[in-house]
This record gives sequence, C-alpha cells and structure tokens, in this order.
Amino acid sequence: MSPTTTPTLDTAAVVRLAVKGFSAIEHKLLEGTVKLSQRRAPRIDLLAEADAHAADVVLIDAQDSAAVQWAAAQPWLPQRAAIWAGAKTTRPQHMAAERQIKWPILPVLLYRALELAPREQPAAAPAASVASRRVLVVDDSLAVRNYLRSMLEKEGIEVHEAESAEQGIETAAAGNYACVLMDVLLPGIDGFEACRRLKARARNGHQLPVVMLTSKSSPFDRVRGKMAGCDTYLTKPVDPNELRGVVARHVAPH
Repeated sequence: MSPTTTPTLDTAAVVRLAVKGFSAIEHKLLEGTVKLSQRRAPRIDLLAEADAHAADVVLIDAQDSAAVQWAAAQPWLPQRAAIWAGAKTTRPQHMAAERQIKWPILPVLLYRALELAPREQPAAAPAASVASRRVLVVDDSLAVRNYLRSMLEKEGIEVHEAESAEQGIETAAAGNYACVLMDVLLPGIDGFEACRRLKARARNGHQLPVVMLTSKSSPFDRVRGKMAGCDTYLTKPVDPNELRGVVARHVAPH
C-alpha cells in the first residue's frame, strides 16, 4: 500500500448489538460505550428490541428471568452470536461472561462472541478439476506476491495475481479459483470490502473461500474480517506451514 493511500472503510465496520435485561444504570454505561465507539472501528450500533433479529451479537442478562424467557422464545438466536452475562454455562457456540460487564472492553467481548458464533456452512465445492488448484493472490506488494507464488507453486498450485481489490474482484469473476489470499491494506477499496463483494457473488451456490492475509492483527480488525465473511484470518508474517494447511483445505488433492 502506498503512503498516500487511505483505506476507505476505517469507519465502516459496524457491529449491530441487541441487549436484553440489565439495570437502568447499566444501560446508561452501555450507551456511553456505544457513543465512544462512533469514533473508531468497529462502531457499535444499538438496536431496538423489535430489530433484535437483525443483530450481529445479542447480549443477554442471564440473571434476569424475563430476559431469559425472551431469549428462549427467539427461534433465530441459536444461530446468532450471543453473550450470556452471569451464566455459568451456555451452548458451545454462545459465550458466557461475568455478570458485571466491563463496558470499556465491550468491543473485545463482541469479537470473542463473533469468533464463537456458528457460521453458515458453504455449499460443497465443485468437483476436482484443473481450476480447483488455482489460487488468486491479491496484494499490492510485489515482494509478497512473489513470496506466495514461490511457496504455493512448490505445492503444485497454479497462482494468479492481482495488485488491487478491484482487479482481484474482476479476476475472480473471470476465472475459477479454489480460494483467494486477500490483503487488507490495498489501494482503492480495502480487502474487507473486496471480501464482501466476492462473497456476494456466489457461483452455482458456491461461495469463493477468502483467506485474509494481513498485518492488521487487532481484535477489532478480526471482527471486521469475520463480518466481511472471510473463511480464515491470518496475520503477517504468516507461518508457512499454517498457510499451506489453510490453502490445502480448499484446493483439490494433488
């Protein structure tokens, strides 16, 4: 990424949060946390109860019987990221937290909840073919592209390249790739937005796997990757064996 390029989505990452239960004082503290989040990513949007089904994360007071009853009546909740404050145990894909929420670290709790949340299973990949061992690398650094090409070609993988998100989206649409290795800091639109657009272009019911490969390693960036739909989030410098293992899950056997 050039020094003069500014990512276009620094304020675009939004976590939609629904809250059920808690005291009036706690709601005041929550509102203060939400207000502070407007200055940074991810921004937290607090939803009304009527819109709770659209939330990315639901925060439930597990010691409030009315809140627990409400949660039990929501058929969509098991498939959503949820934090149960004050619960000793909860279902594996939900998160239990201390009853006294430390509101300043709420973004970190949201990240952890999103990591645990069940993900929609992608449709089965197309039958093995020559194209199923193609990988698209999207990175504006020639050195990084050359490094990844050298590593993957040793595994018998055909590597194609793009140096911007827009070029990567066009290349992916024109070809048939096993997966995309996507940088985040790119000229023009960033890798998060590119991932969203690639995921929106399902072909024959199959979404193209996207592996984020970036130096952006904060929990908030991982939230953005999760919300953009990436299949795996790896940080640079990446462990070569870990990267080979991730790519091997998507390409056809050699």
